[in-house]
Amino acid sequence: MTLRFAVMAPFTLLMVLTVGVIAISQQNSYERMLTEVSGKLLSSYTASISNDLRVFLGDPFNTNLTIADSIQRHHLYQPPKLTGLETYLKDAMARLYIHQPQITTIGFGSKDKYFVGYRKNDQQLSLMLKDWRTDNQLYIFNGANHFSSTSLKLAGYDPTNRPWYQPFTRNLKPGWADVYTNQDENLSLTISAVSPVIDDESQVLLGMMVTDINLNRLNGFLNRESRNFSGSTYIIDRQGKLIASSGLAPNNQPVTQLPQPDVLISASLKILTQRQLTETEVVSEFQFEHDKTRYFSRITPYRDEFGLDWQIVMIMPEENLLGHLPEQQETALLAAALMAGLGLLIGLFVIKRITQPIADIAKASQTLSEKNWAVDVRPALRLQETDQLASAFTAMSARLQRSFNTLRRQVLYDDLTGLLSREGLIEATKNPNAEHNATLILIDLKAFRHINDSIGHLNGDQLLVSVACRLENIQPDNALFGRVGRDEFAILVSGISQRSEAEVIARQLLSTFYLPFIVNGVEVMVSASIGVVQGILPQSGMSEWLRNASLAINHNKGQDDQPVCYFEPKMLEASLEKTRLAAELNRALENHELEVHFQPLISLSGTTVCGAEALVRWRSPSRGLVSPAQFIPLAEENGMIVEMGYQILHQACQQTRQMIEQEDWSPDFMLHVNVSVRQLMQANFAEQTKEILKQTKLPATNLTLELTESHLVSRPQQATQALQKLRQLGIHIAIDDFGTGYSSLAYLTQLPFDSLKIDRSFVSQLTEGDNYSPVIAAIITLANNFNADVVAEGVETQAQAEQLKSLGCHYAQGFYYARPQPLSEWPVEQDSPV
Repeated sequence: MTLRFAVMAPFTLLMVLTVGVIAISQQNSYERMLTEVSGKLLSSYTASISNDLRVFLGDPFNTNLTIADSIQRHHLYQPPKLTGLETYLKDAMARLYIHQPQITTIGFGSKDKYFVGYRKNDQQLSLMLKDWRTDNQLYIFNGANHFSSTSLKLAGYDPTNRPWYQPFTRNLKPGWADVYTNQDENLSLTISAVSPVIDDESQVLLGMMVTDINLNRLNGFLNRESRNFSGSTYIIDRQGKLIASSGLAPNNQPVTQLPQPDVLISASLKILTQRQLTETEVVSEFQFEHDKTRYFSRITPYRDEFGLDWQIVMIMPEENLLGHLPEQQETALLAAALMAGLGLLIGLFVIKRITQPIADIAKASQTLSEKNWAVDVRPALRLQETDQLASAFTAMSARLQRSFNTLRRQVLYDDLTGLLSREGLIEATKNPNAEHNATLILIDLKAFRHINDSIGHLNGDQLLVSVACRLENIQPDNALFGRVGRDEFAILVSGISQRSEAEVIARQLLSTFYLPFIVNGVEVMVSASIGVVQGILPQSGMSEWLRNASLAINHNKGQDDQPVCYFEPKMLEASLEKTRLAAELNRALENHELEVHFQPLISLSGTTVCGAEALVRWRSPSRGLVSPAQFIPLAEENGMIVEMGYQILHQACQQTRQMIEQEDWSPDFMLHVNVSVRQLMQANFAEQTKEILKQTKLPATNLTLELTESHLVSRPQQATQALQKLRQLGIHIAIDDFGTGYSSLAYLTQLPFDSLKIDRSFVSQLTEGDNYSPVIAAIITLANNFNADVVAEGVETQAQAEQLKSLGCHYAQGFYYARPQPLSEWPVEQDSPV
């Protein structure tokens, strides 16, 4: 990321966020205002329409009640003669024509199936009659009396089966009939106000007074009301059926009969159905979008005391709510975006001019990585701060040059001896011209850490200087000499490829250690081992040669009679194999691949099994069964022996406890488990062992821990303390491989132990008349004096077993009795003769 980008990016982001926040804030404000205004306007218009609708429908209903009351009070219905009722209805219709134009028909249908009524046809009244004068057929006349011509004859017309008659015979109360289709030539949709007419004396139903309102009149009413707010209004019933709409149909047809209803009504009705708002009892508002226009809608319940249960739905487009405000808002946002863009461009230009000098200095600094210290920075834009930065940068490059030279010398040369360092030796052998024959001799000072701790670090440094001086005095003239490690020196001799030549130089170098070194008046003897690598030295192969020489030294450790070792490729392969084996062993510990095999301990007095030694085995998925001689020393070296010992001890105790519980082994069965000194010296080993016994429920008296004699003498005091802690828990201690170490009898008296195990090297030589019988007899006598048991290891023949028994040995183990096997292949039964 460049400086320019780091400055421009936040500035640009800030500008964009500012404009975005303003736009979002303005949009949110606009939406809130729109919602508030739409709610108020729709509420106001809905209330106005509801009030006007009550008048529009209420007046005809009240008229219907009045006429029905008059017919009932004045006994106007005198069947079969209907002339009196006919005259009354004609006069009533004439009076209502002017004041209540929404009424299209008034009439009376009797229980006797007579019908008389009037309807409005354009500018005149039309008589509708069914009685004896029409042969009991419904005649619709063109005039106001029966002498006029007829426009329609309906045979079989029965008023008592009409929707405005039958439903009201049950409760005999006035009300509104459901929307129905008239049986006339127009087949118009109608809603009727109905009032039952009952005889005062007999309380018998005489008939029904009906006042019709054509739904097209209701459509016209909604259309006139909706003009006030340039919106749309429609009415639905509780089932979502459309009753009326402000959108008049062509040819004055009802909207409900249109083959394709109004698209806005269809869109809003879909939302009402989805949200189940047609059944709501409260006022609800919603929005929807159609043809890229947003509409605001409100649904309001409408009821009256005579059974009407409708919903009034109003729809208003967004543009009718706030006029030209949306266009003005878009214009303002566009202007703000243009101003922000112009400001952004100006700001970016200014930032570029200001940051350019800094970018120039940064570009010049890249030349420092190429060791070009002569840097001259002259910014094109002279600013006080950038001038100071350029001057400081030039001074810094000069200081860096001096520091780099100093640091390079510190890296390439050893501060203590002045010889080449490891990096210096590698650098000196990077010859781009040609590869050549050479011999690398690596000298490792033995036990230098111990010497350093003994004489002190300052004296140890002086000793290294003395060693370097001696080696430098006898090195060949064409050699490179360096100190490549704390206690390692390397000499590279070019032109030598024969081992005999290298051997001469190596012996000369070793001869320098025959005489002691004098350090502050103290004589110090130092010995060394040498690793040699010979061949053609590649251009960048010194690092690899140093590694190979170190492998040769490590391969030769412990062979003091051969201090010089020559590198062979198999050493590298062995080292790689050791590394791979260590990695696999670590995974084996993680995956619990280690197994416990048991080798029985035999009581020589009765030749029966009295215990077993738990031995670790590794069954690798890739290698198969790996020999303990391969992985146990590696585990000791890498520290994995602690985790390995924990797993084996836990498995052995758990399996032993299971065998005892199954009564396969006796309760006093003795389990022997090997423990390394490194494991023993862990601060929490005793507590860890106690926890294992607790988890496995194995008594401590059943467990014997075996430790090698020679390993204990390295840290006698700590070992004794650790063993005492274990003895206090009730655990038995056995000294393994007794007789092969270097411990003294005085130290043996200090160790707490319960048994001694005679090493197999003694037992293997045991025959009648040999020289090892007295040694074994002495060990047995010694053990008896310490009140300890004796276990002989490596018994492989019957003669050995009988000889050990005759010498008084208590217990034995070896291939003669059984090889180590997993518990599933346990070779002998407890207490049975072997």
